[in-house]
Amino acid sequence: MLKSKYILSAFALLSVQVFSDTEQCKTNFTKEGGFLSGTTFKTWAEVEGVDSTEAFKKIYLQTVKDGWKITSSDKEMGIISAAQDVSYGNGKSAPLNIVVEKLSANDSKIFITYSLSGGVKSPEKAVIESFCKTIGAAKL
Repeated sequence: MLKSKYILSAFALLSVQVFSDTEQCKTNFTKEGGFLSGTTFKTWAEVEGVDSTEAFKKIYLQTVKDGWKITSSDKEMGIISAAQDVSYGNGKSAPLNIVVEKLSANDSKIFITYSLSGGVKSPEKAVIESFCKTIGAAKL
């Protein structure tokens, strides 16, 4: 009984930390521009208890699982650049850039930027969900 109590406590703590990261992700979300001029979505969140090397690895894997094509990455600098082809975009692609920064030995800060050219649209809610899922992956 005691062992299961510790497991539940650890799970609850992890859930609170992931929730905290997700709330930061939503709170720090910004959208600039518009349909005709192009739109840039950004967010960031601090992830406690995960060093930047591990966060980078997990976020890289999540980005690939989500269907992004990695165009370049620099593990030492903590940078992942990716893109997706735009539906009906006549060869256009939408770039995604992620930076994983070391805050301390066991804490990281993650920045995500997603840009759309003029005439291309993405639902804001879907972008927020994707950003927060990516940041949350650092904890899993």
